[in-house]
Amino acid sequence: MRRAWLTATVGIGLALAGAHCTTSTDNGGDGDVEDFKIQLEEAFTNNLAGFSNAIQRLVLAASGQAQTGVTLIPISGGVQGSLGVDVNGDGSLETQVQGRLIFLNASQGLAGGANFTLTGISGGAPMTASGSAVVTQLGAAVISITNGNFTVHTDTRGNDASVSAVNITTDVGGGAYKVTGTANFEFNGVTGLFTFAPNGNWFKITVTGDGFDTFVIQ
Repeated sequence: MRRAWLTATVGIGLALAGAHCTTSTDNGGDGDVEDFKIQLEEAFTNNLAGFSNAIQRLVLAASGQAQTGVTLIPISGGVQGSLGVDVNGDGSLETQVQGRLIFLNASQGLAGGANFTLTGISGGAPMTASGSAVVTQLGAAVISITNGNFTVHTDTRGNDASVSAVNITTDVGGGAYKVTGTANFEFNGVTGLFTFAPNGNWFKITVTGDGFDTFVIQ
């Protein structure tokens, strides 16, 4: 269950990164390609550590060690809960990610796949968010997320960001945080493709699309 949550958190993180200002109260940003690139670079630089820390706390909580900002509750056919994330890098868990996970085959657990539903994100700047995906455990520390769709609208700056057709594999073995796969994105009318590849113990994102030059975030 913990690995499914951390994988879903990656999907949520993509949407939050695309809408970097979800935790900003600044005004501005016209949603053009340069604005998108700048915000994505800042989000990757400033927010990745927060998500990595959240995953570490989630793993410890799932192993029975109480952790600040993590709540997991068994429900019929699965689990629901919330995870506190320091998205803006100020040391506080200002963002709460809520969701539920329902197993497709309870006897197989995650090996048989499970439906993840993002039920809300609270804290930080006002926003609305939704999403869903199928997660499957492929190995002891390897999870796939398929048919993922996550959408975020930020009230402060009015940004709309989404990722769709999310098909990625995450490997967190040995403390790494590697992501491989692809996802479509849209940010205020700017559309394209994220391609994820391992980069040492982390990952990088190659961003391609119509109307702008390909660039890499790492």
